[in-house]
Amino acid sequence: MTDHGAGVVIVATEEDLTADMVAAHLLGGPTAVLRLDPGRMRERPLVTGHFSGGRWRTVLSSGTATVTLDEHCAVYWRKPTRPDTPASAEERWRADENTTALLGLLRAQPLKVWIDDPTVVEASRHKPTQLRAAARRGFTVPDTLFTSDPGAARAFIAAHRDKVVVKALTQRHTTFIPTTRIRLSDDLTGIAGTLHYLQALVEDRLFDARVTVVDDRVFAAAITTDGELDWRAVPADACEHRVITPPPDLARACVEHVRDLGLTYAALDFVVTATGWTYLETNCVGEFGWIESATGLPISARIAHTLRHGRSRPSDPLRAVCG
Repeated sequence: MTDHGAGVVIVATEEDLTADMVAAHLLGGPTAVLRLDPGRMRERPLVTGHFSGGRWRTVLSSGTATVTLDEHCAVYWRKPTRPDTPASAEERWRADENTTALLGLLRAQPLKVWIDDPTVVEASRHKPTQLRAAARRGFTVPDTLFTSDPGAARAFIAAHRDKVVVKALTQRHTTFIPTTRIRLSDDLTGIAGTLHYLQALVEDRLFDARVTVVDDRVFAAAITTDGELDWRAVPADACEHRVITPPPDLARACVEHVRDLGLTYAALDFVVTATGWTYLETNCVGEFGWIESATGLPISARIAHTLRHGRSRPSDPLRAVCG
């Protein structure tokens, strides 16, 4: 068995192809890599955390890979199995115990880098927090209303001349809900009882933009559809993807915004018109695999580099290096 001491822990499902892309850049190199899914842990890997003398010593091992959690260790927490998804009550309990214990052991260590601590992601994913943070960095943010009052919704839609969209905040417990136009002629009584997320429609879009931030690097791609309001509702092969370079000030603001949220990685969505870029949202664990496959942007390589070498030093001048 090889004990590298320093290493990378990847927390993701076995079927996560995006995590595979990052792992491919790490495997075979000098860094020990250990991957696990606490929601589906079996006999391997073995995890042991021992608290003694006022400190934790935690070791994870699987096969020939052994990783000790310390300041030399990096963690890539992607999308492990949710503890509430296994079929039986016993499996759900086991998944919850494993996930809770592993997260606690990871957070008890002075790790080299997190991408990203899920407790920070949970706090950063809320749209009101994101919109306020984006406005502080100078982004153009559409007029937005959260309401469970049909009357307030009607007044908002009227004020925006019937040009408003409604968005789902979560996609759990339901089928995919795309961004949808909402009009005064619609029956708005169903708004009562559920907080709805309404936003002024950004008109005359040239294209959508997905800006992926990894530490101080920015990777931007234009997404063009045949007039669709929500590109997520269109098969990827029906969209045009191309690499673009965002304005330097906006790229820098994207890096600053992600740092403001306490994150190392995030994917930001914009609408681009002839008059500029309008911010929509920040995806704290946003997908990037399809963008990398469609454009060749080396996002997974940059994530692997950050896991291996750590974040740029706080004392370094803040850069927003595109690509």
